[in-house]
Amino acid sequence: MNLSRTSAARIWAPSLLALAVLFGLLGSACSSEITADPRTLLLSPDDFENSAVSVASSSEQESLDGPSALVELAGPDFRVLQSLVLFEDREQSLSALDAIRADLVSRGETGPGEREASGVFKDRIGNEDAAGLFFIERNGLVRLAVSGPDRERRLSEIADLARSKLSDG
Repeated sequence: MNLSRTSAARIWAPSLLALAVLFGLLGSACSSEITADPRTLLLSPDDFENSAVSVASSSEQESLDGPSALVELAGPDFRVLQSLVLFEDREQSLSALDAIRADLVSRGETGPGEREASGVFKDRIGNEDAAGLFFIERNGLVRLAVSGPDRERRLSEIADLARSKLSDG
């Protein structure tokens, strides 16, 4: 009887190990983490239909938090500033947002927002008044600022564009 248990263990142990490795690989393949170059996930002029939008400036860098990129877009009556930091995982991005939200609340600039988004706050793009927002999409922390007339409505629309681009990326 001991021999059959030992034989069964010899047969099943490699099979179980192979299954564990397979599930691990499937889990990483199905991960919701963003691993793409952050520049490719930023808004671009092509994301704005029927509008003469151009890139005013852009940059990228690697920080301790992860890869990041920034773009400023200029339209006929608005400007958009978007930055994106890709953290190692979603929990780190949520922790960073919690710290940002606490800072905004302590300065009286915004309400507490939601778990995955700050409230809208007053911001600046250069010397122009803007509406700003931080939000999380997957493991990315995004900051958006929009200037121009009706900036708060436009901020909501542009945030939806940015979320869509990140969720597809």
